[in-house]
Amino acid sequence: MLKQSLKRSWLPALVATVFVTVGTGCGDECVDRYDCRDKGTAPEGQQWTCNADNKCELQNISVEPGPDAGTDAGTDAGTDAGTDAGTDGGTTPQTCNPACALTESCNIETNTCTPSSVTTPPADTSAQIAAFVAAPAGALATPQPVSGAFVTFIKPAVTGSAATEADGFFLQAEANGPAMFVRTSASTTQVAVGDRVTMNVTEKEIISGLNVAKTVTDLTVVSKNHGVWNLSTATPAGLKVDANAVSTFEDAGTTSAYESRIVTVSGKLEAGAGSGAAFTAFPLITTGEPSPSPLRLRVPSTLSTDLDLVSGCDVTVPTGVVWRFTAQPQVSVFAPEQLTITSCPAPKLTEARALSSTEVRLTFDRKINAASVQAADFGITPTVAVSAATATGNQVALTTAELTGGTQYTVTVNGEVTDNAGKAVDAAAKTATFTGLTPPPTGPSLVINEIDYDNVSTDNAEFVEIYNRGTEAADLTNVKLVFVNGEEKDAARPAYLSFDLKNTKDAAGNVVTSLPAGGYIVAAAEPYFTTANLPAGTLRLVIKSASNANTDIIQNGTGDGVGLVDDAAGTLLDSVFYEAGGSPAPSSTFNISTAVGTKALNFEEGARTTAADSNTAAGSLQRSPNGNDTNNNNADFAFVTTVTPGGPTP
Repeated sequence: MLKQSLKRSWLPALVATVFVTVGTGCGDECVDRYDCRDKGTAPEGQQWTCNADNKCELQNISVEPGPDAGTDAGTDAGTDAGTDAGTDGGTTPQTCNPACALTESCNIETNTCTPSSVTTPPADTSAQIAAFVAAPAGALATPQPVSGAFVTFIKPAVTGSAATEADGFFLQAEANGPAMFVRTSASTTQVAVGDRVTMNVTEKEIISGLNVAKTVTDLTVVSKNHGVWNLSTATPAGLKVDANAVSTFEDAGTTSAYESRIVTVSGKLEAGAGSGAAFTAFPLITTGEPSPSPLRLRVPSTLSTDLDLVSGCDVTVPTGVVWRFTAQPQVSVFAPEQLTITSCPAPKLTEARALSSTEVRLTFDRKINAASVQAADFGITPTVAVSAATATGNQVALTTAELTGGTQYTVTVNGEVTDNAGKAVDAAAKTATFTGLTPPPTGPSLVINEIDYDNVSTDNAEFVEIYNRGTEAADLTNVKLVFVNGEEKDAARPAYLSFDLKNTKDAAGNVVTSLPAGGYIVAAAEPYFTTANLPAGTLRLVIKSASNANTDIIQNGTGDGVGLVDDAAGTLLDSVFYEAGGSPAPSSTFNISTAVGTKALNFEEGARTTAADSNTAAGSLQRSPNGNDTNNNNADFAFVTTVTPGGPTP
């Protein structure tokens, strides 16, 4: 590289002479490989290059295939070299052929291996990293040098995680570790996977047990394109280890040993759960860690959704990095090409719902291949003709003949409907029931239309939406909004909160005593109304917790409910009972104080809804379609990821 750069430095002075020489096709002399164009087309698998003696010669070339998009079960897990993750977060670059030793840098243009100029032995670099790991958090009394470490992985910024996650890069010197993580903000110097660097750490922090270099000085890229992603058992050896047989991940010491190191691992996913803002983690069953596995596969939640990851999927991580949350090891990837999905369970039909008198929406637990769907694939009993079927994501919309309101129907998948991987719908889960829409009742009809009782992170945006689905205005004078707790310890089982709808106001602060047909009331904490963008005409009811706080107002435990009570009559107008798990299931009957005495009221309308709000994904419980009331909570409510306070639900 040095010799080539020197040649380029004097090239401008001789540019006229050089071009005259090249133009006449004078022998094998050259300055760079472009001067060898007059040699003609090189044989397949070779290219003309300019060697150190300024002579044109043929050299073998090796171009790696493009990034694996996550569907090729044959993805190589151990021969890829460094990755230019400074811009793409982890796809594999071109490498030399034959591959270079770990401490050699690959010159992609000349296909040559050059020893790195770093003189620090890898064992000494590992000792420096170990000293950093052992150091206390805070400003270091003496800067900790790290000389000759390799950049093994880039952790990109993930939308929605900035408050809790650091982005940056990982360093390692030997396959058995130790390794370390450096914040991107620690230095302005840009790095890429395969770089060999030197630096001094001046400040350290610990994030959920992970050792992080917060500030560094003198970060210098000494050489590039080192084969860090090769397996430690490959020839030449890299830094990646096969973690499939590791059986001690439940040991915090093992987590420390693998912290920030690059690994390859394969296994079967168990049910995922939120793992910090914007991330989902799946327990990963491997050869060494049977179920229940302490090892996690951690991915951005958007990636989990895009790849349709679910419990039962078999996956391979060709190259991932071990993040940690206290003692929990989390093999992490951030892009689809970093994960290979070899198999997933057959899709199941989980729900059917009438959206209108001629439309039914089917929901599956996996995305459906739109090309596999046609009207003839579906049957409805009692017999109703299906004239069209369209798939979008994990839902299929059916166009039908007229459905009868209040009638219960069963829909069956009869044809070869498949997911995007080509698996047909599970034969044991291809039917669902739904009820035909009931028309809006004559007169007023208030219903609980939407509830967001469990926000992501802090519960500071909870709300209840009340809707008048009737044909006439509803008087609010004697109506109360009441909240009940299924785990209520008081034997009397009263409501834990109650608010009079007569205190409802419009956007200007004027008291309103009735809700027009088709109108909405949003009940929420006062600060909510200063930030929420509610549709014009939406009425507002301010609610607070029992301690007068504006957060954590609505219960989100096992067996809670919300209802509208006619105070003058002592009756329930509408209710929804949610999160009804537990054994035995909590009672849905509560003793509610009304103007005509205490009344025992059952907040379970029909069957308890199995839909639930989430503290890891934005969304709410909603009547679907808008305002539909079959007097069956389980049929009427669904969890929808787009909240619609003051407006119609999807």
